[in-house]
This record gives sequence, C-alpha cells and structure tokens, in this order.
Amino acid sequence: MIKRFERMKHNMLAAGLILSSFLANSQKNIDGLTRAERSFAAYAVAHGTKPAFLLFADSAGIMFDQGKPVNALQLWNARENRSGVLNWRPDYIEIAASHDFGYTTGPWTFQPKTVQDSITARGRFITVWHISNLGEWKFLVDLGVSNVTPSPDTILRKIEITDPSFEPGTSTTLIAIENEFIQAAKQSLKDAYQKYLSGQTLLSRHNINPARTSEEIRDVSSNSPQSIQFTVDGSGISSSGDLGYVYGTTVIGGKTDNYLHVWRKEKQGWKLALEVLHL
Repeated sequence: MIKRFERMKHNMLAAGLILSSFLANSQKNIDGLTRAERSFAAYAVAHGTKPAFLLFADSAGIMFDQGKPVNALQLWNARENRSGVLNWRPDYIEIAASHDFGYTTGPWTFQPKTVQDSITARGRFITVWHISNLGEWKFLVDLGVSNVTPSPDTILRKIEITDPSFEPGTSTTLIAIENEFIQAAKQSLKDAYQKYLSGQTLLSRHNINPARTSEEIRDVSSNSPQSIQFTVDGSGISSSGDLGYVYGTTVIGGKTDNYLHVWRKEKQGWKLALEVLHL
C-alpha cells in the first residue's frame, strides 16, 4: 500500500511538472517561446524524436521530404520511431509584436543511440512558431541545414518587435513582397539581397555558420549562385502584421530543393529577417 501510494505521488508530481511546463510554454511572450523550444528539445532527448515532433507540431505544420513540403504530423506518423538522440538548443529568437508568433534557430546534433555516443551529424534548425487556438506554442514550419559546426558563442540573442508605428502588413502584401524579391532575383540575386536585406538578417546555408555581420552577409550573398528559380508554396503572418514567413521550392543548377524566408516589417518596408537556402 505504501509503495502504491508513493507511485501515485510520483505520477501526480510528474503530471504536475508536465502541466506546469505546458502552462509556461504557453506564455504569450518571448520567454514562453524560448521555453517551448527548449521543452521540445528536452522531450526529444527523453522520449524520442518522433513523439516530440508529434507533440509540438501544429496540425497545419509543414516539414520537407525529398524536396516537397508535407504536413508534419502526417510525415511523422508514417515514420518509424527509430533509435538515436536528436538534440538542439536555440541561440537566436525573434518574436512579433503580437507575442504569439516568432521563429527560433540554433545548433543541432545527432547521436546514433544514446547521449554518450559520438556525434555523427550536426547542423542548424530553423523553426517558425505560433500560439495555437488551444493556447499552446506549436511549430508551423521546420527547415534546417547540415554540416555546421556550432560556434563557441553560447549567447542566446533575442529580438522583440515593439508595436510598430507604421501600417502593419497582411498576407497579401507579404506574398507581394516575396514575388517582388523573386522578380528582382531573376535579374540579379546580389541586387535583390542589397535591396531587401535588413540590418538584422541571418543567412543560413549548409556547411557554414549563419551569416550575421554585414561582412559575412556580403560574402555569402556574393558567393551564392546568381541563377535561382524560386517558387512559393505557402506562407503565414503574425496577427500584428510585422513578421511573416514564406516557404517554397528552388531550382539551382537543375536540382530542386526547398527554401524558407522570414520577413520583418520595418519602417523602411519589408526586409528579410532570415533566409534558409540549401546550397
């Protein structure tokens, strides 16, 4: 009887901790988003990658499989729950003025069986989040890059958009600005970058740490293929109209892959906050 009571106490405590974690993750602020991302990673280490993605994906969440955007829940439900430890941490977070929409990015690692195993793969994740109708932080889009060695810099950088003093955007204007970028890129990708990059932009690619400084961004944008065909597949925008995303497919050198743009509405107009290209 005593042992049974102790087990009940343990289960109740565990349930209470889980509930407290979810309530904290649902906070409508940048700390809530930070906790959601960290809880996502911790759950993946403790319970496995598949259960974690099924728990934290929005019902309309998008991931990418063989160059095509697919529903995240359908993708993971169809996969086996394989062994291995996928671990990650955020080092850069931005949230909209509405405080219910944002994105996270940071390094990830993979170990074949346990956390004691050697790391066999590494890269960076990029995830767009929102608070769902149920009041929980859920991810809307997840797209990463590989073969990126983590920087020794472990600072968590946060950007919070304050209430804009300019007219907020809409999903229509967001797609319009994306199409303007695509048309400009057909003429000159370098010139398109020069026009639409922000003073706070991240360019994420395979094999290199994200370009942050003006010098790094100039080098990456100058060395990017100047002939990229972009096709929009989907988009979303914050309720405050100041932060949004567009994802789609690219054709580079005859190879089809995926891309992600996160746009920020600034006083000078829409600017790229983040770009993920598979080059």
